Amino acid sequence: MNPETLNILRCPVRCAPLQLVTQSSSHGGALEFLANDDHGVKYRIHDGIPIFVEREQITDLNNKYRNIYDRAAPLYDFISKVGLFVFGLSEEKIRKEFLSALEIRPGDKVLETSVGTGSNLRYLPRDAKYYGLDLSWGMLKVCKRKLPKMGQRAELFLGEAENLPFTDSSFDVVFQMGGINFFSDRGKAIREMVRVAKKGTRIIIMDETEKVARMSEKIPGIKVWFKDRREPIAAPLDLIPDGMEEVESRDLFNGQAWFLSFRKPA
Repeated sequence: MNPETLNILRCPVRCAPLQLVTQSSSHGGALEFLANDDHGVKYRIHDGIPIFVEREQITDLNNKYRNIYDRAAPLYDFISKVGLFVFGLSEEKIRKEFLSALEIRPGDKVLETSVGTGSNLRYLPRDAKYYGLDLSWGMLKVCKRKLPKMGQRAELFLGEAENLPFTDSSFDVVFQMGGINFFSDRGKAIREMVRVAKKGTRIIIMDETEKVARMSEKIPGIKVWFKDRREPIAAPLDLIPDGMEEVESRDLFNGQAWFLSFRKPA
């Protein structure tokens, strides 16, 4: 693991620094962990990806949607393209328009809090350092496989957006595109985004609207995400922490997506 990455990691539960530990396996190979012996925490690393939350620890909506995304992961990119086509939208146009709002400079540390299959990374500059977190192991596996094909590099992590495994003020850019409608605690996830962002960082978030959700409930292959929702979808403007600057809320793509943007005070 890159030493620079290790320096910004922390236990998401105890907020303690972590060290890279290597142990011999029963088969003669090597097993890697991130650990803090003083706090009695240890996180396994599987296929190069640190696991900050195990399946049995995930509850509520996060558990429901992790299972959905895991099952859909092998075909997710195809499902996404078909879904957007049904709504008369271009995936490339949507991603480029959303990502153009990011303020990425050469050498910046950039965090995507639901990296999914990594499709956004295709459209981002190659001279920044990318970090992607997701709750779905299936989606992360697809993302890792796609990275070399895209000519992009990123450090990947499995964890909950409500409990980010990063130190305070670690990132120059933080963003979330899709998925936040399904989080167990959207407010906590947004506060975590603010915590790990450096002062002056612009944070942007986007997801589909209630309009799309109602239409999607009838579409095979897509309706699984939207049926049995607890409440109508709305942009979580009221969940942005007090004191944020340059707060902006608007609809995109003829009301099919909501967009939030705000800046952490310098």
